Amino acid sequence: MMPGYMTYVAFGLISLLVLLLPFVPAYLEWRRPTDFEALPISANYTSDIDHFARRMRADVAAKSGTGKSTGYEEFAFVTDPVEKMDWGKTKKRLIARTDIITRSSIRSGQQLFVEGNLVAGSECSFPAVYATGDIRLGAQSEVRDWMHADGALAVGQGSATLRRVSAGGYIRLGTETWFERVHAPSVFFGAPGIDSETETALAPSPASYADLPGAVQQTPLLFIVRGDCALAADSAYKGSLVVTGFLSIGAGTVVDGDIKARGGISVGRRAAVHGAVTCEKRIYFFSKARAVGPVISETDILIGADCVIGLPELQTTISAANIIVEDGVTVHGAIWAHDIGMVKPA
Repeated sequence: MMPGYMTYVAFGLISLLVLLLPFVPAYLEWRRPTDFEALPISANYTSDIDHFARRMRADVAAKSGTGKSTGYEEFAFVTDPVEKMDWGKTKKRLIARTDIITRSSIRSGQQLFVEGNLVAGSECSFPAVYATGDIRLGAQSEVRDWMHADGALAVGQGSATLRRVSAGGYIRLGTETWFERVHAPSVFFGAPGIDSETETALAPSPASYADLPGAVQQTPLLFIVRGDCALAADSAYKGSLVVTGFLSIGAGTVVDGDIKARGGISVGRRAAVHGAVTCEKRIYFFSKARAVGPVISETDILIGADCVIGLPELQTTISAANIIVEDGVTVHGAIWAHDIGMVKPA
């Protein structure tokens, strides 16, 4: 009996040892940590639009001795004159210790940090660029990963500003420019529109959701309509509205609340929504329409000429798979095209 008992005990101890072995490295790391390196974050997964700009600024501060070491302080310096520099052959990220102002094209194979302003000609190309002042790039320029200016930022017609673009001042993207994520207190798309029309806007007449066909009141300020719904032109509605079909807001109408629809939303010319606009399908903003709150679609958003989204003192967000904006559109806050965005001539 005794040998059999010892066999079971030995088997149990061996099994317990086998189960504990995978936890030994974790225990040793917990007792004596050795992995202090931050994990790399893919450009697709960090939520802060200026994450990589801030990280580069920290690396430059470490290089200059004004910040803590980051372990990524290898840089080369831009030589003067910049027109004679061989931008394509450098193997390290670049620092310019003064303004770069040139009419020439700069095509760099490395990320660039500029202490001051960056002003360059057409057909520029960078993987990433940061300026402590302003950035102005000419037509048909390309920034493949990210771009940030502490001041104002502008790129010319036909450019591609992919991934992330941010600024502490304002951003202006030229017509036929492609974009993905853009954020600034004010973002201007294309050229400002020229209003040659002489129209007189009517004062909106008070209206109620309760008068809409099939409207069901859920709370004092929330109504639901099952199916399609149309809000009359030049009318004023107070409260929020949920529509299971397509929602059409007439020209000149003002909605003081949030709107949500499943089948699509169109916001008429000069109409205004003082709240959020949310839809599973497409959202259309006709010219000179306005929205104060977030504009969210799971598919596409089309924003007509001279529309304004958000307020300078109340920045907001536009988000959709694809976003097309026409000349003269102004957005205060962030615009995120998950697939692709484009500035279209009006």
